[in-house]
Amino acid sequence: MIKIVDRADCCGCTACASVCPKKAISMVEDAEGFKYPKIDEDACVSCGLCLKTCPVAVRPEEYESNVKKAYALKHKDKEVLKNSTSGGAFTAFSDYVLEKGGVVYGAAFDENMVVRHIRAESVDERNAMRGSKYVQSGLGNSFSLVKKDLKEGRRVLFSGTPCQVDGLKYYLGSYYPNLICVDLICYGVSSPLLFLEHIKLLEHKNHSKCVDYSFRPKQWTYHSNKSTATFKNGRLVHSNAYVDLYKSIYYSRLANRPSCHSCRYSNLLRPGDLTIADCRGIDKIYPDFGSNEGVSLVFVNTDVGEKVFGEISDRVMAMPVSLDDVMQPPLRAPSLPNERRGEFMAVYFKNGYKKAIDSYFGRLYALKYYVKKILKR
Repeated sequence: MIKIVDRADCCGCTACASVCPKKAISMVEDAEGFKYPKIDEDACVSCGLCLKTCPVAVRPEEYESNVKKAYALKHKDKEVLKNSTSGGAFTAFSDYVLEKGGVVYGAAFDENMVVRHIRAESVDERNAMRGSKYVQSGLGNSFSLVKKDLKEGRRVLFSGTPCQVDGLKYYLGSYYPNLICVDLICYGVSSPLLFLEHIKLLEHKNHSKCVDYSFRPKQWTYHSNKSTATFKNGRLVHSNAYVDLYKSIYYSRLANRPSCHSCRYSNLLRPGDLTIADCRGIDKIYPDFGSNEGVSLVFVNTDVGEKVFGEISDRVMAMPVSLDDVMQPPLRAPSLPNERRGEFMAVYFKNGYKKAIDSYFGRLYALKYYVKKILKR
């Protein structure tokens, strides 16, 4: 029977709950908005499948890189580039699967701005998955739906954080030639509850329901790192101190899932057939590759990934890169927790989100924010 003694030992991948033959495990939200397994001991038959399926318990602590090749990639379609956070790699891979009659799984906002994994059979459905989301997504019953699609012979692309991808693979337990897994170079996942609190604050300030939120739109440039909130009344709010505040919480590591700070995927042993991310430092490697439009970093990790990469070569521009030139912090070690995380959460639990952000960032944060904006003009 799986038991969570330390919250840092659970990444919330749902593999244990999905594999349980007695449905004795449910994923229950804690006070911070992260989900953890809860066991109905009356229903549990102690079969041990949950422990055998848990990627945190099973994944080796020592590793060797499985990255075969690395590329800087940019989609040839300018419209795809415009609507992608980086170079459109996810769109290229998922278009290939959809064109073959397959299905795509990835994270998207629902009508209440909750980030969930959804299933897509069309380009329009898939498009909701595009763009970075600095929030842990709810997987729901995605794993069982993936298994059903695979058993029916459908080609499936599943994209997610490394722990989600690994959780799916351990849940499936066997190789499916029609499965393509795409993992992300992940800097950690932040609290879904605090993100919803952030949305409520923006709705209160703008007197309307938030219907879309973009963490890194390209209205300015690929490197702008600004956020945009869209409201039902038609108002579009670009990057002010409050709109960007949740991202500041994320970058400050004030609300990351505890397991992120002991992440077993902060290395080059990648669970996906393909790994995608921003291609940081591309200007130094290929100065003329056009990084203002956005460039993806792609790792090809398996034979499956190599085949898929070959299939999409006509719709992208790709340049080989060395791993040494594109290494990012999450590929070397987990991020360290913020020393004030406990203090921040304590203020939130006692006084609410607004008081928590005011106590941590305060008026000085807003002043610094606007001074930096003025200096950049």
